[in-house]
Amino acid sequence: MDYFLVLFINSIALSCLLLRGCESISEERFLKLVKMVENQNTRISDMENTIHGQEVHIKRLTERLNNMETKLKKNYQKCDKSNWWNLKKLGLQVRHSVIQNTDSTLKDRHLVLGNEPVRRNRYYVNTRKRLLIHPTVMQSTKIGFYAYLGQNEDNPGKHHTIIFDVQKTNVGNGYNPFSGLFTAPQDGLYAFATSMTMGHHYASFELVKNANIQGSFFVDASEANEWRSSSSTVVLALVQGDVVFVRTSSTYVPHGNILSSKDVRSSFTGWLID
Repeated sequence: MDYFLVLFINSIALSCLLLRGCESISEERFLKLVKMVENQNTRISDMENTIHGQEVHIKRLTERLNNMETKLKKNYQKCDKSNWWNLKKLGLQVRHSVIQNTDSTLKDRHLVLGNEPVRRNRYYVNTRKRLLIHPTVMQSTKIGFYAYLGQNEDNPGKHHTIIFDVQKTNVGNGYNPFSGLFTAPQDGLYAFATSMTMGHHYASFELVKNANIQGSFFVDASEANEWRSSSSTVVLALVQGDVVFVRTSSTYVPHGNILSSKDVRSSFTGWLID
C-alpha cells in the first residue's frame, strides 16, 4: 500500500514538472515553430508541382522523340526506294569500276606500236569489277529553314526554349528540330522571323543569339474567347557556329498554352541574305 502511495506521489510530482516545463515555452517560440512548419509544407508543395511539371514535359519530349524516329525511318525507306529507281532509270544495274589511265601508260603503249596515241577520256571502264558510282553532290550557298509546332505547347515556364519540331524546309541543314536551335553553317547576314499564337492567355517571347537577347515580343490574348498572334523579325550578322533560337521570357512568367494547329501555326523561320 505504501509502495502505491509513493508511486502516486511521484507521478503527481512528475506531472507538475512537465506542466511547468511546457509553461516555460514562450508563445512566441511556439508561433515560430508553427511558421517554420507552414513554410516547409509550402516548399514541399512547390517541389511536388515542379516535379509534376517536369514529368509532363519529359513525357511530351518522349512522345516527340518517338514521332521523329518514326518519321526518320519512313524518310530512310523513301530515300532507299528513290535511289533504287534513279539507278534503274540511269541504266546502272551493272556497276563498273573506273580505272584511271596515266599519260605515261598511254605513251609507252603506243611507242611500242610505233604510232601516236589516240587521246580519249582519262578513264577506261573495266566491266569485270563492280563499283557503285555515287552521284556528284553540288555545293550550294543557299541557306534557309522553316519549322512549326506540331501540337500545342502546354503551360511553358519562363526561360523555356521553344522546339519547333515539324521541319518543312532546311536547306543547308542548319536547323535542328530536336533541340529547336539554328546553327549558322557559314558567316553571313541572316534574317529570322517567328510567330506565336495564344488563346485566352498571354506571354512574352525572346529571340536569342548564343546567350544574348536580340529581339522580343508579347502575345496578349487575355480576354475570354480571344485568340491572338504576334510576330517578330530580326536581321543578324552571324559567324559560323553561332546559335539562334526562340524561348519564353527569362523574367516574365508566361500564362497559358502556345497554340498550333492546322488553322494557325506557331512557327520559326530564317534564311541567309548575303
